[in-house]
Amino acid sequence: MSGRILSVAVNTFRETIRNKILYAILAFALLVIALSWFLADLSVGNLARIIANVGLACIHLFGVIMAVFLGITLVSQEVERKTVYLILSRPVARWEFVVGKAAGLCGTLFLTTLVMAVPLFLVHAGYGQAPETGILVASAGIYMELVLLTCLASLFSSFTTPVLSAIFTLSMFLIGHVSKDLLVFGSRAASGTARAVSGALFYMLPNLENFNWKNEVVYGGASSPALILLASGYLLAYCAAVLLLACLIFSRKDFK
Repeated sequence: MSGRILSVAVNTFRETIRNKILYAILAFALLVIALSWFLADLSVGNLARIIANVGLACIHLFGVIMAVFLGITLVSQEVERKTVYLILSRPVARWEFVVGKAAGLCGTLFLTTLVMAVPLFLVHAGYGQAPETGILVASAGIYMELVLLTCLASLFSSFTTPVLSAIFTLSMFLIGHVSKDLLVFGSRAASGTARAVSGALFYMLPNLENFNWKNEVVYGGASSPALILLASGYLLAYCAAVLLLACLIFSRKDFK
């Protein structure tokens, strides 16, 4: 990472980490995780499984909220405040600005995911027979999904309004969890064109189920290293393509 990208990333990290709404979301998420302890006491069944299920769902939900809320304003906020003129008047290329903003937010999301995952790990260990490292693995999968959503939000933020960016990003989030079903349904179509279109859409749209390792943890399974490696490769390739497109769009953007 070049010094200019790192500088933009650090400044973005500092800005987002000071956001009061971020702290409100994080506090509420930690409260829900803490309440899962009491919920487990009131429930019938495997207490450790209930805590893992509720806690990971909480990390996922509030992580997506933070990624979308902060991601949609990555570029548009700088344009609205006119601070983008000051930044780009320095020896900072537009693509470095976009990549640096996305990297800074990914750093913020890493910290917030860690802050939520560690308490869940400790609470789960209090009920389980042994510490479950799968909690941390599943949380890492959630974080990888948030990174991809951040890149998508950066793309949409580079050419449209925050409201539309939020709609587009949330749409990608929902589609990303059913894209495999789209391929299955398309393969059953009688028309060859429909099968080809469904296949093309499957590879173009994000497949967020690649990072969904929650069920393995909740039901006692384990994600294989090969699966994690493939998911990491998919994340790098998809994020690189999305950020490349975002950089191309932003480089042609007229601020006059």
